Amino acid sequence: MYRLICFCILCVYLVFANTVYANSSLSLEEAINIAIANNPSIKALEEEVYGKEMDKRSSIANMLPKIELTYGYARLKEEPSFPMPAQSEAWLPVVNEQKPYYFNEDNLSDPKNNIVFDPATGKPALAYIPPTPAQDFVIGTKDNYKFTVEATQPIFTGGALLNSYKIAKSDVDVASIDKQKAIRELKLNVIETYYGLIEAKEFYEVAKSGISSIAAHLNTAQAFYKQGMIPKNDLLEVQVRYAQAKQNLIMAENGVKLAESGLNLLLARDLSTPIVIGGEIPMEPLLNSLTVCTDKALGNRQELKSLNLQLEMAKGGVRIAKSVFVPSVAATYTYERSGEDPDVEDDTWTAGIGLSWNLFEGSSHYWQVSKAKSKITQLNHLIQAQRNQISLEVKSAYLSAEEAFARTKVATQAIDQAKENLRIQKDRYNLQVVTSTDVLDAQSLLDQAKKNYISARADYAKDIAKLSAAMGSL
Repeated sequence: MYRLICFCILCVYLVFANTVYANSSLSLEEAINIAIANNPSIKALEEEVYGKEMDKRSSIANMLPKIELTYGYARLKEEPSFPMPAQSEAWLPVVNEQKPYYFNEDNLSDPKNNIVFDPATGKPALAYIPPTPAQDFVIGTKDNYKFTVEATQPIFTGGALLNSYKIAKSDVDVASIDKQKAIRELKLNVIETYYGLIEAKEFYEVAKSGISSIAAHLNTAQAFYKQGMIPKNDLLEVQVRYAQAKQNLIMAENGVKLAESGLNLLLARDLSTPIVIGGEIPMEPLLNSLTVCTDKALGNRQELKSLNLQLEMAKGGVRIAKSVFVPSVAATYTYERSGEDPDVEDDTWTAGIGLSWNLFEGSSHYWQVSKAKSKITQLNHLIQAQRNQISLEVKSAYLSAEEAFARTKVATQAIDQAKENLRIQKDRYNLQVVTSTDVLDAQSLLDQAKKNYISARADYAKDIAKLSAAMGSL
């Protein structure tokens, strides 16, 4: 019994939760946040920023000391030796009056240890070398251990390492700006799709209203036909228009479904997920002039910021290319221990400062500098082209917004006029002064006027979003 009660409570909770979820209204801000959080392209750019950050840290590491440790062990088949051939006895002249190593002062009675003196000078002249058998002199061991630590610290590289770090740091900024640009474009897509969904829903309501009005006129026409007040072709025309209105309603409903799927696609959700949105399309006023909007765009757009950073990176590239014309200086320290076993070792160390200078390499360095300078010129041209493109985008969005705003005013007046025209035509039809064609045409004019007003509002809201995106403030 207890389990049954818990199961029922769980079922009620799930139904309630699904109902709340289905009826919850999705605001534009929520849609934008969901899209940014779920968009795979944004996630990929986040990883790009992380990778550039790692490159920056790696460039810092290039300025720090590098320490390399090696340890090795080798065992030989036999001890390395050097063969010495046998030598026979001989008398050799004494050089520089040095006593031969074989001279034995304690055994002068042995004639073989005697030295022949020069009678004129009384100095040693000849020394006796005894015979030696052939033998191998050992020059190594079977077991060989070696441990080495080598440290290198760059001292001066002509600015190459420092400028490499600056370029890597700018790379991080460029990647972050690219991510901001992608977010800006995603926001614009979400806003346009969101307002497009509202537009589709309002078109659907216009279609429903139109079909209701035609259905009411159809009832009137049928009553008049039964009374013999109108011919059959008049009734048939109303029936055809009613069927066409049904088709328009089906198309409008399909337009809503497609708009919902488009928004779900941007939100990285299942395309069939139901979406509930409320409210009308906003009509935010244009507060700034075209000149102010253009100036803000030239100061805020991510594309210009990225190109300016790339320009600084290109200048750093020139300094790196020029660094080969000056010497590089580095300090080194090496410590080494070796021996025939780990417990008996000989150690030694060396420390020094080295300088390297590539004086000539077939003018290749000169051409590399010229290439780096050409990159600066190229980026300056791209910056100017981008400024012109941004100015055009701002002007296009600004003028389109002004046009759409003017269209809303005209469409508002047209709706009032179309409503009055429909009222008059219905009254005249009731008096049988006009035919159903006049009433149906008046209804079509009203429906079109409503659609024009909805489209104008949607276009204005989209153009305001495009203007904000063109200004880099979206």
